[in-house]
Amino acid sequence: MPSSSMSQQQLVSQLFLKHSPRIRGFILSMQPDMLRAEDVLQETFMTVSAKAEDFEEGTNFVAWACRIARFKLLEERRKDVRSPTQLSPEAIEALCATDMALSDEHLDDALLALSECLPKLAPRARRAIELRYSRAHSPAEIARILGWTASSVYVALSRARNLLEKCISSQLNASGGVN
Repeated sequence: MPSSSMSQQQLVSQLFLKHSPRIRGFILSMQPDMLRAEDVLQETFMTVSAKAEDFEEGTNFVAWACRIARFKLLEERRKDVRSPTQLSPEAIEALCATDMALSDEHLDDALLALSECLPKLAPRARRAIELRYSRAHSPAEIARILGWTASSVYVALSRARNLLEKCISSQLNASGGVN
């Protein structure tokens, strides 16, 4: 393998490692099952590595990798159409179109808004969100940890996500960012 090919492979691997939290977040927004999302992330990495020569240095790596992840999500959806936790291919396409339109700057703005909005949640809601998204616990595990019923966890997470969405949207509108 030529050294230029090797350096391109290394560049793509480094970029994937650097941006894997954002790529994982993109995948989780479409596939909330943590184990399946991790499988999609691994498949995405394998494809990104195999197509390293196709990546043009200086272009948006996250958008390129997320486009590959989108195809992996659609593949998974076609394989298991009965899964209730997956979005329809049409919904995935619509969300991907929205996500791909966001630049790195806008993603950074959204992350900043999220960091400002999380403390505004009630402590119990914030803890449920932390357990679900930072620690990757399932709703059943969260119920056990917090001593809640599973349905209470689903309701709390849904309400917290709605509040965060409104708060983030408000923050972005106030700062002139994307909502």
